Parts: sequence; structure tokens; C-alpha cells
Amino acid sequence: MNISEVKTAKRVGEFVLVDGSRLGFEWDHSFSSNERRSPNPRVYLFTVNGVIYKIGGSESKGGILSTLNFYINARSGSPGPSRFVTYGLIFRELSLGNRVEVYLISSPGTRMKVCGLFDCEEELEVYPFRASERRCLDDYRKKTGEFPPWNFKERGEEYPEDLYNEFLDYHKKRTQSKK
Repeated sequence: MNISEVKTAKRVGEFVLVDGSRLGFEWDHSFSSNERRSPNPRVYLFTVNGVIYKIGGSESKGGILSTLNFYINARSGSPGPSRFVTYGLIFRELSLGNRVEVYLISSPGTRMKVCGLFDCEEELEVYPFRASERRCLDDYRKKTGEFPPWNFKERGEEYPEDLYNEFLDYHKKRTQSKK
């Protein structure tokens, strides 16, 4: 499915190769600093040459900036397999000369009573990003008959073997170096 068919997403920017050896990110000039840091939960889309490859959701408090940093830095620290593998997929596409862009969908928040342990009196602003993410995935599947290629869990598929083995080797070396 092509991103041009989506009517609710705003372009954030695109991944780039830095010195040919690691991922970086170039922000769309129309995407403001305030939008980058907006704490509102979000749905994000990764595209390769305009085709949607991944639909994800995040409520990280640092906004889309923080969400993207999880991907950009997925080959350091202690990343999970999803981010580690997605980094490898993005890197591979960029190395082939393809364009990997990011788009954002934000649903408006609404005030509602949120229950705690003792009462349901406090009204808070809530954002339906999980429902929005699910709807985006369902819309994609209805249109194409399947989930996006990089949504492995939803597709019921394993990660690409070579990238998953890199992930295992990375963590093996990381734990051995701590001994």
C-alpha cells in the first residue's frame, strides 16, 4: 500500500546513512520542534520508496523524537529483537539506495474519568493510540489482504534469519564483555 493513499498521516522525515556505517535521521522542514517532542501517543509508519513497510505505535514521553531514537540507537545498549532487526532492515534498504521515510498519525485526546485503586473520580486526558494503531493495521490488511512486511508479529512470521542471528551474536558478545 502506498503512503499517498493515506489521508491522516504527516511526513516526519527520513532515515539516512551517516558515514555509510550507521543510521541517522533528517527531519522534514515542516515538522516543528514542538511536534517532535509532543508527549501525545502516536502511530508511526515506515515507508520504503513510498510503500508502507511498518505500522507501529508509541507512547514514549519524549515524542516521536524518542520513538525514532529507539530505532537509530538499536545497535547499542540492550535492544530487543524487533528494534534491532528493524534497524538492520532500514540499513539494508538505505544501502540499496532506497528511501526510508517516517510518517505520523495522531488521534486527538479526550477527557474522561480514569479509575485508580480507590476511585474513578479523576478526569485525565487520554489518547486512543492503541486503538488507532490497531485500526491502521486492520485498514492495511483489508486493503492488501495482509499486514505490512516489517510487522512480523502481526504476520505470524519469524524475523529474517540473518538479522536475528546478528541480534543473538550481539547480545552474546555484550554479555561476555561484562564478565
